[in-house]
Amino acid sequence: MKQPKLPAFLWELFQKLRRRGFPLTPDDYETLRQSLQAGFGWSSQEALRDLCNSLWAKSRQEQEILTALFNQLAPKNEDWQLSSVQAQNNSDGTDSSKKEQHQDVPEAQKHDEIVTESRSGLPPIFLKDVQLSERRFIFVPQFPLTYREVAQTWRRLRRPVRVGAATELDVELTIARRCQQGFATSVVLRPRRRNVARLLMLVDRQGSMTPFHRFCEEVCRAIQQAGRLEETAIYYFHNVPAEGADEQVLEPLGKELFPVLDSILPQITPLKTGYLYEDSELLSPIALEEVLQKYAPDAFVVMISDAGAVRKYYNVVRLLDTISFIKALRAYTLNYVWLNPLAKSYWKDNTAAQIARHVPMFPLNREGIQQAVNVLRGHQYIIEKPL
Repeated sequence: MKQPKLPAFLWELFQKLRRRGFPLTPDDYETLRQSLQAGFGWSSQEALRDLCNSLWAKSRQEQEILTALFNQLAPKNEDWQLSSVQAQNNSDGTDSSKKEQHQDVPEAQKHDEIVTESRSGLPPIFLKDVQLSERRFIFVPQFPLTYREVAQTWRRLRRPVRVGAATELDVELTIARRCQQGFATSVVLRPRRRNVARLLMLVDRQGSMTPFHRFCEEVCRAIQQAGRLEETAIYYFHNVPAEGADEQVLEPLGKELFPVLDSILPQITPLKTGYLYEDSELLSPIALEEVLQKYAPDAFVVMISDAGAVRKYYNVVRLLDTISFIKALRAYTLNYVWLNPLAKSYWKDNTAAQIARHVPMFPLNREGIQQAVNVLRGHQYIIEKPL
């Protein structure tokens, strides 16, 4: 008996998925072929679609994209049994007849009888008279970062600690004990390593950050769901995490148009007053100091904000409040970074450029999140004016 032949549209599906950023290789396609030869996925188109999702999609978003593409590319065959596919391999004539039998009916013929509603006495319009494009479209969000890229990058943020029951073999200590005792002693066990890294994310919302809401939500969701961290807490703010710094420290700067705060940095005091929000709509406030005391000690902190780069203006009060907050944060942890959804070219001559002189700031793209994780892991990073 001949092996069933793979439906031709699967290769087209494979290629379209690769163009959309799926990290698929020929081995993945071969795995699907072997699964089909083993008898999986032939009962129906839904079963074949589920098989493709199981082998090729690694997240819910990827499953949605694959399902949409599959439904567009799969032929509209009612007979999807293994026997019919085998019959196609046994007879070329049958194959050609089935192809003719299952050819798609032209869209114009399908909708000849469909008309629009007549309103205000206007004559109805038949869809057969409308020129429809044969090109197929799938509208899905295309962000600078995919769910998979974010998850894989943040999985590198680890703080492994051996905790729990001793279930892992300690080879070195077992050998050392047997060499010391001179006979085969019992093996030595040790607890497994577990990632106990905790992450606090502070995300800017509304205002100039509105165009980046869906992108930031996707990044936060990927970190929270697939980052494999011990704990991930997400809180929101508007423009700055804390407001109300003492503006009297700005008096020595005089009436400079774009003052730099380097000369008064020692006089800026930590700022813990103010509120963060538990929801993205900024409707559930919670005291900033309470959040810092609960989540910030010995944790990693990530701030996501444009820092004023979208509007391209310089706000010295915003800079002052930000530095005051960072000083308060440093009392709990020194592991913090800033992710900006705009590229570095947009930071010039505005508040973001000044904040980047005091805080490790990176663009929210593939290279930026990799550098941010490296800094959090302890890699050296030069800051122009550290606090």
